[in-house]
Amino acid sequence: MPRDPGDRPYTGDTGTSCEGKPVCDTCYDEDTCEPAATIYYGKDHDEPHLIGSCRNETDGDFRVKWHSTDPWRGYYECESGEYVEVFTDAILSGHESEEMLKKLYDRVLERFDEEDIGFARVFCRSSNVFFTSLEIWVRRDFVQLLKAHAIIAQAKGEVDYDNPLYSTGILFPRENLKKFKKLLGKRYNITTDKDLADLAAEKGDELLREIVEVAKGG
Repeated sequence: MPRDPGDRPYTGDTGTSCEGKPVCDTCYDEDTCEPAATIYYGKDHDEPHLIGSCRNETDGDFRVKWHSTDPWRGYYECESGEYVEVFTDAILSGHESEEMLKKLYDRVLERFDEEDIGFARVFCRSSNVFFTSLEIWVRRDFVQLLKAHAIIAQAKGEVDYDNPLYSTGILFPRENLKKFKKLLGKRYNITTDKDLADLAAEKGDELLREIVEVAKGG
């Protein structure tokens, strides 16, 4: 919540990149216009708790860290000492997985509420405007965590979560992935976009040479 006008000088809240550092009152009050993370406790949709670069509205329940993938791109990730992450995935604008994740999300929230599980939903921003992380966190309680994992496992089965359709067409056009699978299928197990991306990261230029060799019939 906004601080009392008389509370000066301002310093960055716990769990922000400006934690403990002096900030001006305007910077602090307007910090969550583009939050790094948005947190909802329980099924409440009306009271988002935001975390920015210097303001944390979760009273320290959550903190954010920036992960840089290159000088211009990256993503925010939440951490917590009070809650445990039990589910995470990416909301990809325009991808088939959007509808599936919405069904899973609704079922899990309903079941958590029925079982009186203390949980929070976390949405973290990235540099890619078409990508937002969806995370579900549960209070650090052994019994509640067991129930939560069982509910999520059941919900995944109900929405066909592991269908390869939801793991392709993200990084590469599906036709291209199919061609790579045909070329490299005997050497590597490539099923999803991530499989191919991980292989490219691991092998680098060596993979390109292998592809050329296979294409020539070597």
